[in-house]
Amino acid sequence: MSLPKHFFLLLFLISVSYPILGASFPILPEVQVYHTVGSRGSTYSTGALGLSLHLYDEPAGPGRYLHFLALSIPEKTVAWKSRVGDLFLSKNGTGFEIGVHDQWVTPSGKGATLSLRKIQWPKVRQADSDLGKATSDIFHMGWSWITGTPIITVWLMGLDIATMYLPHDRKLEMQLALGMRTVF
Repeated sequence: MSLPKHFFLLLFLISVSYPILGASFPILPEVQVYHTVGSRGSTYSTGALGLSLHLYDEPAGPGRYLHFLALSIPEKTVAWKSRVGDLFLSKNGTGFEIGVHDQWVTPSGKGATLSLRKIQWPKVRQADSDLGKATSDIFHMGWSWITGTPIITVWLMGLDIATMYLPHDRKLEMQLALGMRTVF
């Protein structure tokens, strides 16, 4: 079993085995979908699935969550091919994210996230030539808000700083992401 699977199994066992611990620190499912565009040509969609661990609520402030997400980036999204920098994907990208999310009660539905992402691009190409693999390390700053009652959608907006380790180059890129996530 891989490290992320071991980690999720451990979280599951803790929450099932210790009802008091589970009541004090509830574990919530997290699902996100978003699209990212970057200043150096990156454009890709991401699906994320994981868990959020409720850490605590501040007396007059936000609730704080620690989240762990598994990321999946398809080679092609609807009408366009995924790109990292000026290179196209030849295989789906994968990765993980670990971060802290604050969710405010007043004003209701507002949230903010700081996280780190690590993405593996197993096969990238330029024109007709395969160049090998690439990776990205991303510092993510995100904001979320809820629209409407009953709550239908939680909207996400992120501003990211990405370091891309491409087969023949290393590039720094500013990225903007828009998407949706589950409610917690």
